[in-house]
Amino acid sequence: MATNFFAAQDQARGNTRLLVFLFVVAVITLLVLTNLLVMITLGIMAPEHYQLLFNPADPLWLEQLPWKMMGWVSLFVFVIIASVISIKQAELSQGGQVVAKALGGRLVEHHLADDKQQRLLNIVEEMAIAAGVPVPPVYLTPESSINAFAAGYSPADAVIGITQGCLNLLNRDQLQGVIAHEFSHILNGDMKLNIRLIALLHGIECIGHAGYFLLRSGGRRQAVIASSSKSKDNGGGILGLALGLMILGYLGTFFGSLIKAAVSRQREFLADASAVQFTRNPAGIAGALKAIGGASYGSTIKNPNADEMSHLFFGEALSRWSSLFATHPPLPQRIKRLDPGWNGVFPAEAQLKQQSSAESSAKTTEQHSAAVLAALPAFLLHSSRHAPSAPALCCACLIQTEHLAKQWAMVKALGDHQLMQNVDKLYDDVSRLSGKQKLQLLQIAVPGLKQLSEQQFVQFQQLCENLSRCDGEEDLLEWALLNWLQHCVGSQFDSSLLHRRDQSSSLDQVQQPVLALLSLCAQQARHEELQDQSWKMGLEVLGLPASTARPPVSFQLLTEQLPALIHSSPRLKQQLWQMVKMAVQADELVNEQEELLLQALVLLLEIPVGSALP
Repeated sequence: MATNFFAAQDQARGNTRLLVFLFVVAVITLLVLTNLLVMITLGIMAPEHYQLLFNPADPLWLEQLPWKMMGWVSLFVFVIIASVISIKQAELSQGGQVVAKALGGRLVEHHLADDKQQRLLNIVEEMAIAAGVPVPPVYLTPESSINAFAAGYSPADAVIGITQGCLNLLNRDQLQGVIAHEFSHILNGDMKLNIRLIALLHGIECIGHAGYFLLRSGGRRQAVIASSSKSKDNGGGILGLALGLMILGYLGTFFGSLIKAAVSRQREFLADASAVQFTRNPAGIAGALKAIGGASYGSTIKNPNADEMSHLFFGEALSRWSSLFATHPPLPQRIKRLDPGWNGVFPAEAQLKQQSSAESSAKTTEQHSAAVLAALPAFLLHSSRHAPSAPALCCACLIQTEHLAKQWAMVKALGDHQLMQNVDKLYDDVSRLSGKQKLQLLQIAVPGLKQLSEQQFVQFQQLCENLSRCDGEEDLLEWALLNWLQHCVGSQFDSSLLHRRDQSSSLDQVQQPVLALLSLCAQQARHEELQDQSWKMGLEVLGLPASTARPPVSFQLLTEQLPALIHSSPRLKQQLWQMVKMAVQADELVNEQEELLLQALVLLLEIPVGSALP
């Protein structure tokens, strides 16, 4: 059964609420136990209070407990946990690249890639085009095991990470299954949940680090203080507190492991099923899982940061002493769901190496290119994949024949000779492309554009705005390109664009921009009668009366309200997407402008349609 990515995202939001609930329970438990530990420590350090604090037979026992002190202790611990979480969130706010680098990943670039890496990059491009998301940067980690991950807050800042073991041991179909699994996490809304999980669990595990610090400092203190009875008691109390905090830290780790397991296991089953939907080939991902079972390193990750990020991976990254704490379902169980006839035998590692090497030598990556990539001119495809020419490609997409002289003067005014040369080389080929093909090339150009510095991006963005305003009007392609650049590339310099909570859950909250969007959809129809029909069919999906007045198309209003639409709830986005499809297909034909509109909205609004574009 096909995955409903909107429902999957809604479920991910539900899992976020579950995560917050479990986190609150864990924090309250740790606060209670920390207070108990402090009281025991005070009892050891001041025995005269011990009988008072722990004598339930005394009717005044509860009243005489140090409630004020307990309040301060709770506040102190809570502030520490909140501060640690905030610091971790700030660290992770730069997006998926931070996670990839923490796991030892290095960026894979087309012009430096070997055959196996080129095959990987092509698969990622094919998947991104099919999924309707920007092509994510790809990071390669030096691990010999078979594993992969997707990290980020949204498709705009997502990265794909993959181990060297995947390249060495998997054939193309298996590698495609692994990448499809990771793209499923992107579309299912799992990445934001996983990033939040890292920060929250880092907070509840920090108490153990405090205990370790006290234990070390307490040990040094014991070595130098005078050996008086009182000093011994105080030192023993501090060491007891340190040991107790370390125990609480292990308890925090215990809670963290349970929370990770509770939140992530079912998401892995869903991602496996979604990967099959992408590839139409269950044997691919099933083969990758079987390869994990047969490989000597399995899916184990040795990087020291793997523990806190274990739930991000394709396979179980750590060896667990109990399946209770496993972040992934058992390997045989995952395989059986994909291949019910599996005989339970894993392939030998030598066999895996042989199949991977044989395929690499027998076929080039070019022979595997997806149809959509094969339809693009090779020179433009090559240019989109390289950082130096990616900005020129964007500029070439905005240049119009009737304004060529004026727009060319704008490019020259920037004083970047390499940009001028590249625009000059690309313009003729780009001018023959459809708007949809231009957006597809820009999807592929994203990793290169993200290598611009903030200053370079600001200059480049200003040039693109000037080129689009040359004729005093803004068309659909210009509007889509400018807003997509800001959301997808500009967000790496302004993380607030990615971290807004869902602001809109009902149509009433965004009715004005939604009607403006519907008006834009209707405008793409071939004549006035079809435009009216398109408008009314869209209103029907929204549940609004057919007499609702159609507003004039306003790209300015859509730009201003775009963040509210991007951060709408999954259910509202599903309604918007149904509205768009109904309006565009009112005459049962999709013209070139309507194709461009569909492609643009999928990218801009982060519509999780997978390969279901009409």
